[in-house]
Formats: sequence, C-alpha cells, structure tokens
Amino acid sequence: MESFFWSIGGVCRLYVEVVKIIDIYFSLNYSTIKKVQMKKVIIPMLFALVLSISSCYRVMPDAGKESVLIYKPFLFGHGGVDDTPISTGSTWCVVTTEYKEFPITPITITEDFTNMIPSDNTPVSFSAYLKCQIQKGKTPGLYKNFSAEWYEHSLQVTFRTMVRDKASAFKMFDLASKREISSQLEKDIYKDISQYAKGLNLPVDLLQVSIGAITPPEQVLTETKNTAAQNQSILTQSARANAELARKQAEINKAIADQAYKNQMGMTVSEYLNLRHLEIEKEKVELIKDNKDISIIFGNASPVFSIK
Repeated sequence: MESFFWSIGGVCRLYVEVVKIIDIYFSLNYSTIKKVQMKKVIIPMLFALVLSISSCYRVMPDAGKESVLIYKPFLFGHGGVDDTPISTGSTWCVVTTEYKEFPITPITITEDFTNMIPSDNTPVSFSAYLKCQIQKGKTPGLYKNFSAEWYEHSLQVTFRTMVRDKASAFKMFDLASKREISSQLEKDIYKDISQYAKGLNLPVDLLQVSIGAITPPEQVLTETKNTAAQNQSILTQSARANAELARKQAEINKAIADQAYKNQMGMTVSEYLNLRHLEIEKEKVELIKDNKDISIIFGNASPVFSIK
C-alpha cells in the first residue's frame, strides 16, 4: 500500500496557498461584496476537497496476490465487502476503506505433532503438510464466509484430528520404518480433508498432503541403536562359528580322503607321509619358480644350489 496521508501542517499550508490564489483572482475580477459572498461558499468546499484528497491511499497487491476491499463509511452509505478483488494494477481508497490481501499461488501449511501416542503407546513426533491454493477471483467470498483466517477457523482442527486419528492406529516402529504406511496415510488423509473442504464450499483447492519423517524420542533411538549393535555382534559371532565348523568339516573330509587313498594304494603310514612331503615340496617350487635369485632347500638335502 502506498499511503498519502499528509501531516496537519502540510494540509494547512496547502489550504493557505490555495486561498491566496483565490484572493488574487477575486481581487482582479469581482467587487468586494461579490468576493465575500463567493468566499463563503468556495473556501469551505475547497477545505473539504483538500482534506478528502489528503486522506486517500492506494491499494496495490503484489504479483500472485489479490486484495479484498472492505467498505466502512464514516457518515453515509453502506459498508460491506467488494465482490470484485484487486489482482493487478492499483486502486485508490478513502481512509475508511480497509483491505485484506490473500495469496493465490500454492502455499504449504505445516502442522507439527510432538509426542503423539500411537497404538503401542510409544510417543512419536513428526510434521504434516497441507498444500493448497485459493481459487483466483474467489477471495471476496472467502473473506465474507470464512474470514481472513479461513484455515484456522475452518480446516485446522479437522485436519489435525484426521492426522492424529489415522496415525495413532499404527505402532511406532511401523510408522518410523515403513514408508508404505506413510504413503497410505497421506492418501487417506488427503481424500478425507478434500471431501470435508468440498462440503464447506470452501473456495480453496487442496493439492497434496505429506507426512514428514516420523521419529521416536531420543531415548528410544539410543536403545534401538544399542539393540542393532548387539544384533550385529551376534550375527558376526555366528558367522565366525559357522566358518570354523565349515573348516573343521573340510579337514575331516580331507583326512577321510587321505586315508582312502593310502588304503587303496596299499601304502604304510610312513610311505604316505613321505609322499605328502614330496607333494608339499613340489607346491613350494610351483610358487616361486618364476622368481629370480631364489634358493630352494629340500628337507636336509645338500649341497644347496641357486636357481637363476
């Protein structure tokens, strides 16, 4: 709003200067009696005109907003709401006219829920978001029927009740960890609140309902982390034990295979051990055969030769 309320001193100075101009004009064109008669009529009218001009202001809404004019005449006429909103340009208003400004672009309203009790009595905290948009050109009806605080008066309590009732039907961990539950809550709440707003004939389009991250109290989070760490430790120890059992079984199987080979070949224990010794020495050679300047020692054999 661009205000043009003038100070009393400024109004008086303007009035004095205009009166001087009128005096000069009359002194040149009218007789003394005529001047007195004309001044008695013109000067009061002039004063009223200056006062009315000095008590005007301009309503100029920003982009994406509409202004609604509310007439409150001081002496004459009827008050009320102008059915035509101001959306572009500007309009001059007298001091007794008020205005209310409404956004007509999408807005998001946030409702915070702290320590809400779900079905397992473990409190959770989260935020619910209602995205909506006032219908363009419908702001005068919105103000007349639902006031400037239309959300607080018409939707807030119902919206909060819907969110609380539907969320409290689930357990804390389901709400916090299962995204599909949050998605279903959003769909159900949006459907119900849209039907409710339509029943009120509210000139507002409800676009979306969103549920933010659902978190339990800090103590529950700490205990959950501790439990998760303990569970992970149990899993790690179990995996280690299973690995040892698997290795044990592998060694047993190898021993059974060695015994079967010895028996099949008719070898004594000493002969089989010598065979295994030679196999191990062969494996050593295979490991380092591609390396240079390596000395290989076979048991207690001598002399020692360098392989190059």
